[in-house]
Amino acid sequence: MNPPIRAALATLAVLSLAPSVSTATEGEQDERTGVLAESRFESDADDFDALMLRGGLLLDYESHLQNGGFAVQDTRYSQGNWSEDVPGVIGVYRSQKRDTMEGVRAEAGVVSVAGRARPVGDITWSLRPRESTGLELIAAGDVVGTREAIEQSITYGLLAASVEQQFGQRLTGIALVGWQPFTDGNSRTLFRARLILSVVPEQGVSAQVRWRQFTSSGDGTTAYYNPGRYRNWDAGLSLRRHVGTWVVSGLAGAGQERADSGSSQTTGIAELRAEGPLSGDMRLAVGLVYSSAAGFATSPDYWYGAVNVSLVVPFGR
Repeated sequence: MNPPIRAALATLAVLSLAPSVSTATEGEQDERTGVLAESRFESDADDFDALMLRGGLLLDYESHLQNGGFAVQDTRYSQGNWSEDVPGVIGVYRSQKRDTMEGVRAEAGVVSVAGRARPVGDITWSLRPRESTGLELIAAGDVVGTREAIEQSITYGLLAASVEQQFGQRLTGIALVGWQPFTDGNSRTLFRARLILSVVPEQGVSAQVRWRQFTSSGDGTTAYYNPGRYRNWDAGLSLRRHVGTWVVSGLAGAGQERADSGSSQTTGIAELRAEGPLSGDMRLAVGLVYSSAAGFATSPDYWYGAVNVSLVVPFGR
């Protein structure tokens, strides 16, 4: 049985242990808790795989946009005959407005990497001071996904800020600057930008151009891909639309990347995500990602793929 199917079955196994969905009235909604189950499988051109399983409780569940709780997880990294488990405990919190998505979406905790405790997380605070302007502050961190980096307990952090500005009815620009420190002493300065043009608004179809680059402070590391300067651009079409009570979004594009003074390489990107309610108040999210732009691995013909499945089952206390 291949790893993506195993990951999906593991998620369903966790969900089978959840209590049945409550039929609580509106006045009882604030008293609900929920079961969270998630699995994620990743693979790349170096045959480096990662399978993450997570299960937890949402102790204050009002909706998928208003909840908080905790989860335990384990990520098994493997390559050939080598493997390493990275267990962790994560707190989760979400408080966002339904119409503008302003607010906080956060998960943060500690994992054990090769016997060392490391902080991980992904926290985003969003604000829209005007209808046409959005601001975000981001703090994140995770394990560097290569065998050598895991054996050395190398993780990274991220501090970033982004601005979104709409120009008229159809054009939107987004810019992000950030700093990415690594536990081996290296750090990167990041810049990303995106222009989005709504081409078929009634169908949720847009065209976009993206740019990302970083400069690195250290060039001596061999534990992960780390050029002194990296640039990547791509262009493509994106989709975001409602299908019944579900939200479906996707992206397909191609571009080029260049590291230091090397030659340019062609890249591609494809993403698909669907999120919506199932029976009762259960909520399912499924995501697929493929990219041939550079990541942490050092393979010359790099590609990366991932599938993620998460499900929340609310029930009454």
